[in-house]
Amino acid sequence: MNPEPPPVDPAALARAADAGDGAAAHRLAVLTAMGLGVAPDWDRSLALLHQAARLGFVSAERQLALLAGADGAPVDIAAWLSAPAPRALMEAPAIFAVDGFLPEPVCDWLKERGVGKAEPALVYDPLTGQGLRNSVRTNTAARFELHDMDVVLAVVRERIARAAGLPVPGLEWTQVLHYEVGQTFDWHVDWLDPALPGYAADLAARGQRIATCLVFLNDDFEGGETAFEAGGLRRRGRKGDALMWANTLPDGSIDTRTRHAGLPPTKGEKWVLSQWLRGRAPTV
Repeated sequence: MNPEPPPVDPAALARAADAGDGAAAHRLAVLTAMGLGVAPDWDRSLALLHQAARLGFVSAERQLALLAGADGAPVDIAAWLSAPAPRALMEAPAIFAVDGFLPEPVCDWLKERGVGKAEPALVYDPLTGQGLRNSVRTNTAARFELHDMDVVLAVVRERIARAAGLPVPGLEWTQVLHYEVGQTFDWHVDWLDPALPGYAADLAARGQRIATCLVFLNDDFEGGETAFEAGGLRRRGRKGDALMWANTLPDGSIDTRTRHAGLPPTKGEKWVLSQWLRGRAPTV
């Protein structure tokens, strides 16, 4: 599901924040970062995050420390939103690596947020379009919808969208995936087959999944590569590296060469952020 209008009135949140509610200030900071119900404004979002921290909202204090970096300098939001340039790994299909996409402390934050929230990962039912459990996918996934969002994750999402050159409103809800030894997401594609009736409503409302981005949140495991059938490519980045690929061709049609798999770790546990990107926000 893509971001949608907030269920809470931003004006009510602002009044609550002014009355001393740190959680309300943080929630308004998230909405302002994402441009949901209010105009997107990163400077105001950070000001609200500072307000939440002053009001004792502990998460806000930690997020500011992460965004400020190791030297404790003021948050440089422009630097955060200037993603490193991708480098091509393959041209057909179009697969890219982005080295050092996220700093390690942010990876640790995202992994920490996924711990305890992960549930059995689902696949789309091609007949209904609903999620279901299937033996093709044995890992777990933590999905972050609006009520789970924080400002750091909003920054990460913006950074991903800018690196991919796609609009932020077209991002689906972010997932943090967890693989224990032997767990896998067997061979599959991320694009939605327009020939299957179960996907028709979703495609009409949101458009195709144009691209996929993975960010490796740890690297202290063995095995667990992301494997592509095309060219026999296998990729396991270092902690903080990103892997991106296009699920569609320049004319908008699906790229059938993007069949891939999340191979099982043979030692340790694998944590990765997964982000699907569409070309536009959902219609209502």
